[in-house]
Amino acid sequence: MNKIFYPIDKRQWSPSLIPGPVVLISTANKSKEPNVAPKSWISMVSFEPPILMFSGSKENTTENNIIETGCFAVNLVDSSIADTVFRCLNWHGRERIEKCGFELVPGSAVDAPLVDNCRAHLECRLTETKEVGSGYVIFGQIVAASIWDEIMKAELGRRYKMLDQVMFLEDGVRGRIDTSVKTD
Repeated sequence: MNKIFYPIDKRQWSPSLIPGPVVLISTANKSKEPNVAPKSWISMVSFEPPILMFSGSKENTTENNIIETGCFAVNLVDSSIADTVFRCLNWHGRERIEKCGFELVPGSAVDAPLVDNCRAHLECRLTETKEVGSGYVIFGQIVAASIWDEIMKAELGRRYKMLDQVMFLEDGVRGRIDTSVKTD
């Protein structure tokens, strides 16, 4: 099989060579006003301690809240709310939360709300920010995690199907993780 030229601009990728998990980053400012924003450029960077990173834009409410308060939550998006999450870019702030029907509950370890509509959550404390290109990379240590108990009660082979995580592939295209295969 021959390989051909492929553009280096991710906006031109079809198929996407680097899919990203779709999450909702939830924050609150110092006045406790909540904010929820969709993101898909997120990854683990360390096991010990457990640190993840995501990238965001300068001057956005999400990033400003994180820098101001030092914490945030990552809410994993499943297919039952994916359409809502992709439409939520039409609104901002409190209007986004209300129009999308996001139900917020307090975090257990950080002063950022959790989106109760999601099946799993990671609560993080800010460890570092790095300015990269047109935005920031936010690093956060995971200090608490939660998941639906039904998922953990299921056989290993069904857990990913039940988590039903959504992946951003390219503009207008998404996929799901609904299959897992144990490797030797």
